[in-house]
Order: sequence, then structure tokens, then C-alpha cells
Amino acid sequence: MSNLKEQIINSGKVKNSEEWDATYNKLPVVIVESITALSEALEKLDSVGGYGYLCIWKKDLFLFNMKLVSKRCGVIDENANILKAARIPKN
Repeated sequence: MSNLKEQIINSGKVKNSEEWDATYNKLPVVIVESITALSEALEKLDSVGGYGYLCIWKKDLFLFNMKLVSKRCGVIDENANILKAARIPKN
């Protein structure tokens, strides 16, 4: 298990998932250990219409432009604090 995944699971705000790295409020969470893995993480979320969360190290927040992340996709830090809220899919 990666350090980031271990820390976010220990926060108590997310749950383990077999399909995803974790889930937060029933939405998928994809771990982004480094900025080079961002495009791969976004592709994973595309499979569910982009609805979900990217989990990043808070110290890496300044490395990418939040406006480039889909409006449907949220961002949480290593302590599962919301940095950008995700939209909830309409069913």
C-alpha cells in the first residue's frame, strides 16, 4: 500500500474499495502519488463520467492548475480534507 493511500485510509473519512483506491461519500477516489500520474488518474475517473475524487499530497497542490480538472471531479488531500468539491451524478 502506498504512503498516500495508507494515510488517507487512516484518516477515517474514506473507505477501502476493491474497484477503486478508496471511496469518499460513495464516490470513487483515485490516488495521485505524483503529478506525472495525474492523466492516468483522470482516465480512470472517466470510466464513471468523471465523478469522483483525486487524492493528492497537499504539498503538491501548487503543481497543477485546478481549472484543468473536470468540474465533476473533486480533489482531497492526504487527510481526506476537501480541496475541491466533486459534483454528485444525477441518477
